[in-house]
Amino acid sequence: MKKLNFILSAAALSATVLSNAQVKSTIADSDGRSITTRKEQSQAATGSMFVNEKFMPAKVSTYPTVVLLRYNAYADFFEMSNPQLQEVKALPKDANLEITFPSEDKKYVYTDFTKEDGSKQSGYLVVLSDNPKLKIYKKESVTMTAEYFPTNSYQSYKPANYKRGTDEFYVKVGDGEATFFDGKKDFAKLVPAKSKEVLDFIKSSKINLENATDLQKLGQYTNSIL
Repeated sequence: MKKLNFILSAAALSATVLSNAQVKSTIADSDGRSITTRKEQSQAATGSMFVNEKFMPAKVSTYPTVVLLRYNAYADFFEMSNPQLQEVKALPKDANLEITFPSEDKKYVYTDFTKEDGSKQSGYLVVLSDNPKLKIYKKESVTMTAEYFPTNSYQSYKPANYKRGTDEFYVKVGDGEATFFDGKKDFAKLVPAKSKEVLDFIKSSKINLENATDLQKLGQYTNSIL
């Protein structure tokens, strides 16, 4: 069994402080001439890179005991905490790795998937509907707005900011690859032999394709007719 021995420092994993390098601030005077007035210094980024800041008990398919994890959705990896050793590790990314948080009834799987633009990636997806013939996933993300240095006296410095991005949804049919979908027509296209039945079910059941409970229902129904 592969040991979780890829160690990074806690500071490197959790840092939200940007470079302390000072940057000259240049503004325009009343005649439009550029003048240097002072030096700005980067400040700590606001917001969070994590879906949940707290380390939560989790079961890892490649590890024998329960561990404490949290998901860094900005960089797409899990941090594992060992309070006794005051140590933080990065969980290695293994194909088909499963991570379950029992207290949240939430499971992640590390797998390949196809993005909206057709590009192929590997990463952690949340399992929303897990059926033998069809699975539906959600991709969580965090985005960062870069820090902003003022260019004139009417503007203010703004530190970098992390915030939750828009969730993306994926469906895997049979042995195929998890593929992005956006809306009922996109979903139905991925099951062409049953697209009409799927669209009728979505309409009659008033399925919201951004709601986890509704997607579970849709996954169960679609699986039953494949």
